[in-house]
Amino acid sequence: MSNQNKQFALLQQSQQSLTDKQIAELPILSFLKNRQPIKVKAPLTVENNDFEIEIINTKVVQNSFVVYEIRIKKGNLFWIFQTRYSLLESLSSKLSKNLKSILPKFPEKRLFGNLDNDFITKREKQLDSYLKELFKLGRSENTVREFVRQSQKAAFVINDPSAVKLFNLDA
Repeated sequence: MSNQNKQFALLQQSQQSLTDKQIAELPILSFLKNRQPIKVKAPLTVENNDFEIEIINTKVVQNSFVVYEIRIKKGNLFWIFQTRYSLLESLSSKLSKNLKSILPKFPEKRLFGNLDNDFITKREKQLDSYLKELFKLGRSENTVREFVRQSQKAAFVINDPSAVKLFNLDA
């Protein structure tokens, strides 16, 4: 079984332990579960790829997993969405080999003690650093662009809903 298939199986296994309500609170899940190649109409242009990403908070849910609140900014606009480590790990596994070779190593999985406050803080910093590098080096990668689109759809906070109407990244 390939590494990607193993990770997909783990993702499915972790999804089975979630309730429907919890799954609904993680709308980016459907994008990260989709293993089909992503098609993009046009390359990302300089004027529309100046996104910033930051993990702004963590929450332990039902003493079983950690949810990361992530803010993505584009100019004065921003949106916040929630995701789990396993879903970010799935994003990482979808990246091209060329991009993976220049990114820092994705933070390792931990089977026990992953709800420890010190570990959560450490992983939050590692994931934040990883995502910042990903957005800096991989902004033209189709998977990253689709992640931005899906994160906007999954947002539970948008600073100006009238100004953010799922703007076109391909403009």
